[in-house]
Amino acid sequence: QIYNSELENEFDNFEDWLCIFPLHRGKANEDEDGNEDEHFVGKYKGSFYVYPTEEAGTEPRVSEGIPRNRPIKVLVRVYIVKATNLSPADPNGKADPYVVVTVGQEQKDTKERYIPKQLNPVFGEVVELTVSFPMESELTVAIFDHDLVGSDDLIGETKIDLENRFYSKHRANCGVASQYDM
Repeated sequence: QIYNSELENEFDNFEDWLCIFPLHRGKANEDEDGNEDEHFVGKYKGSFYVYPTEEAGTEPRVSEGIPRNRPIKVLVRVYIVKATNLSPADPNGKADPYVVVTVGQEQKDTKERYIPKQLNPVFGEVVELTVSFPMESELTVAIFDHDLVGSDDLIGETKIDLENRFYSKHRANCGVASQYDM
């Protein structure tokens, strides 16, 4: 099946098993002003299960599907097919885009194969990275504009929570054809 929007929209951010809760620093007193963003200090990822006391000891439903309490290595394969409607980054109203994929300390890019003067590039690339959960779970896909002089400009980026996708019942086991044409 082909989806017309982000998979996160189709599958509730893949939070069917792991949920993300923001962590906020407490207020010193009730009169302290400021919005919640100023008090944001991180996030908690996990699940809560609440059972009636008579069911709590009967069957260990809580532990079903829970990963072991040690790191797990996974292979992440990112298919970079195309980008559409990129913002111009050059004076000629075009861009010279290439992709940078980052997880933790590992980074792969297509800088040597940038696509000149294009706002709708077809990359046709695949990138593989080895990742350890839970330490490295956020994948960043960024598109940069290649510049011959000065530093390259960031056109845009997106972040994807790989851990949620891996543990979701909607796990992304789809494949992309090894060949395709426009």
